[in-house]
Amino acid sequence: MKRIAIIGGGISGLSALHFLKQAAGDSLEITLFEKDRRPGGTIDTDRSDGFISDWGPNGFLDKVPLTLSMVDELGLRPFLEPASPKAEKRFIYRHNCLHEITPSPFKFLGSPLLTLPGRLRLVCEPFVKAKKDELEEPIFDFAVRRIGREAAENMIVPMVSGIFGGDAKKLSLPACFPIMAEMEKEYGSLFKALIARKKAGSNAGPAGPSGRLTSFKNGLYTLIETMHRRYGDYIKTGIEVVRIDKSEDGFHLHFKSREPEVFETVFCATPSLAAANFFSGMDKKLQALLESIPYASISVVSLGYYRRDVRHNLEGFGFLVPRNQNLRILGSIWTSSIFKDSAPPGMVLFRTMVGGATDPEAVYLAEPELIRVVENELNRIVGLEGKPVYTRVFKYEQGIPQFVMGHPQKMKQLEGFEKQYPGLYFTGNAYDGVGLNDCVIRSEKVVTRFLIRDKDFKWISFDR
Repeated sequence: MKRIAIIGGGISGLSALHFLKQAAGDSLEITLFEKDRRPGGTIDTDRSDGFISDWGPNGFLDKVPLTLSMVDELGLRPFLEPASPKAEKRFIYRHNCLHEITPSPFKFLGSPLLTLPGRLRLVCEPFVKAKKDELEEPIFDFAVRRIGREAAENMIVPMVSGIFGGDAKKLSLPACFPIMAEMEKEYGSLFKALIARKKAGSNAGPAGPSGRLTSFKNGLYTLIETMHRRYGDYIKTGIEVVRIDKSEDGFHLHFKSREPEVFETVFCATPSLAAANFFSGMDKKLQALLESIPYASISVVSLGYYRRDVRHNLEGFGFLVPRNQNLRILGSIWTSSIFKDSAPPGMVLFRTMVGGATDPEAVYLAEPELIRVVENELNRIVGLEGKPVYTRVFKYEQGIPQFVMGHPQKMKQLEGFEKQYPGLYFTGNAYDGVGLNDCVIRSEKVVTRFLIRDKDFKWISFDR
C-alpha cells in the first residue's frame, strides 16, 4: 500500500485528505501531520458570551461548485448559512463619510465618493487604448492607466487591502486578478468586457464570478471540526515536520520529537515560508523559491456592543478604507448584519482588520492598544456611545501571502520542481489564491495530478 504524507492540517491539507479518500478509499495509507494541537490553521471560531467570531476567514463565496460539493459530501449542507440579503450594501470611507458602492452606473455617477473630474475620468475607460505587450503589471499601475489615479487610490487600493492585506503598487495583476488582465486583452476595455459578458449571461466581474458569502450556523470552524471527526484516524496533531530528504526509496520526513518515516508521496500544505525550511538540506534552490513569497502581517479585532450604543444603522456588509484617509484600520465587517446569530439579541459584532503590507508594525501593538485604535476609528465612522462588552484580538505575523511582481514566474518554477521530484506536491494559499475556495481548488488539482500520474490509479475518474 502506498504511503502518503500530508504536511499541514489547515483547509488545504484537510481538503487534500478528503479528495484522496473520496477517490481512492482505503487503497492508500494516508497520514496528515499537523504541528499544532488542533487542525484548521488560521480557521478557528471563538464561541463565547453568545458571540460567534471567526479568527481568520469568515466564510467563502458560494460561486465554486467544488467547495459546495465537498460540503455536501461531508453532510454539511443543512448547516450552511448564507449572508443576509440585507448585508449586500458595501461602503468605502472617504472624506469623513461612508459612500455606498452601487452597481448602478447612474447612481455611481452621482456619488460623491469621487470628485467630478475623477468620475469623468473613470467613464472614459472604454476609450483608453489597451495594453499591447505581455509584460507583467502591478495592480495599481493597471488601475491608474484604465480608470485614473483618483479611482485607483480610492476604489482599487482599498479592495486590494481588503482581500490581500496588500500594497496594490507591489502586487501582480495577472497573479491576483487574472480575469482583469484577460478582459483588457480580449475586449480592450473593462466596461466593454462587462457588457459583453452580461449579454452572454455571465455574472463574472473584473475580480471573478460573483457569489454570496457563506459560512456555517456555528461559525466556519464547523467545517474543520467535521473533517476532523470524519478523518481523525488519519490525522496526527502535535507532530512537527522539520526536514524532508529524498532517496531512491522515497521522501524521508524528519520530525521534531519522533523517528523519521519514509513516504512515496508528500503533499506540502503548510504556508510556503514553513515549507521552505523542510528543504534546507534537500534542495537550496527550492528552499529559496519558497522563501521568496512574502507575507503580510494582519490583526483581526472583534468587538461586540449593545445595539443601542452604535449610532449607525449597520445596514450592509461593512466598509473599506483607502490608505490616504489617515486611518490604521483597513476596513470593518459588520458580522452581525451578515450572519444574524453571530451576536446575542440586542447586540452587534464588528470584525475589523488592522495592519497589512502598508502598516506592518501594527501587528506588534499590544492588544489594549490595538483595541483602542479600533475603538477610536470605528467611533469616527459609525458612532460608538459605549464600551465593548466582547473583545477578541487575533494576530498573524505571517498572515496573508503576497503575490508580488514575478509571482507567475515563481509558479512556473515551482511546477518545474514538482516535475523534478515526482511525488512531491504543493498546495495552500501561497500559490494560486488566498481564499478558502482557492485552497480547495488547488488541493483538488494536485490530488488529481497525483491520481493521473500514478500508474496504479489511472482507472480512477475524478471528474467533478
